[in-house]
Amino acid sequence: MLKIFTTIDLSRNKFEGEIPKFIGNLNSLLLLNLSHNNLTGHIPVEMRNMSTLEALDLSFNHLIGKIPVELASLTFLAVLNLSHNHLVGPNQLNTFQNDSYFGNSELCGFPLSNECGKHKSASVPVSSVEQ
Repeated sequence: MLKIFTTIDLSRNKFEGEIPKFIGNLNSLLLLNLSHNNLTGHIPVEMRNMSTLEALDLSFNHLIGKIPVELASLTFLAVLNLSHNHLVGPNQLNTFQNDSYFGNSELCGFPLSNECGKHKSASVPVSSVEQ
């Protein structure tokens, strides 16, 4: 019986909730696809333990927060898709193309067109002082 999985594709299963932190224990995976679900919460920093991972697809979910800087330690990661989530802040993984992040309007930094630190200033009307 095979005890080591190298590929897990759980896309399009209508999964809800957060990605469990124990996902990092799957350290022999080469490919993980959790795209097109209803996953919420943050990307677990425990994914840094998935040292052999070559492809990660978390696209088309409802993930929030920053991209964990710990994912930069995944040196074999060649394919990354975090598009169409609600990720924010500076991009921590600048070795991937812009389309890896498409649909996360609050992400900034290279290779994205949004520069960090240059927020869109909303025009707020100044209320008149009542006398």
